[in-house]
Amino acid sequence: DGAKRAFSFANAPQAAGSTTIELHVRRIPGGRFTTQVFTTLHEGDTLDFEGPLGQFTLRDSQRPILFVAGATGFAPVKSIVEDAFARGVQRPMQLYWGVRRKEDLYLLELIEGWQREHPNFKFEPVLSDAPPGDPWPGRRGLVHEAMLADHPDLAGYEVYACGSVKMVEAAVPDFLAHGLAEQFCFSDAFVPQGVVGIAKG
Repeated sequence: DGAKRAFSFANAPQAAGSTTIELHVRRIPGGRFTTQVFTTLHEGDTLDFEGPLGQFTLRDSQRPILFVAGATGFAPVKSIVEDAFARGVQRPMQLYWGVRRKEDLYLLELIEGWQREHPNFKFEPVLSDAPPGDPWPGRRGLVHEAMLADHPDLAGYEVYACGSVKMVEAAVPDFLAHGLAEQFCFSDAFVPQGVVGIAKG
């Protein structure tokens, strides 16, 4: 019906010469677009596309990088991390990825491979809603709070945050209060489309 949805690219710019654009789409119960993606869209169907838009991209600096992603906010972070690897960036990079439950870490093997292959990359998954009795040995709680517990002084860092508007609105003021310079804080918030689905802006 002409309605638009915004999604962040999940593949690195170096892959732009191919005919593939990678998007991470989470099924939202009752979502007009995501329901269509998962139930009626088929390989070979045509979608109108506009883009690329936005400026959530890797910046050139010497600062260590902290990534804070919530759920499918991992998509643009994946693009930036793979871009950094392709460019040979040696700056320290650490990814904090917050999801509700362990099964929501949908590309865990890929990230663990990055950590094995790139000494400058570290990964810290954080669960916010693990059920009682879950044997998860890792971090729990809000993802940005886990990052701040490890890095209470953000002066000298570059931070990329992507996730829901609620997450970004809670995280960014906390980052600035912990010494992050505003010009080194980059965010890509998911903007809700009423009660039907999620978009990123």
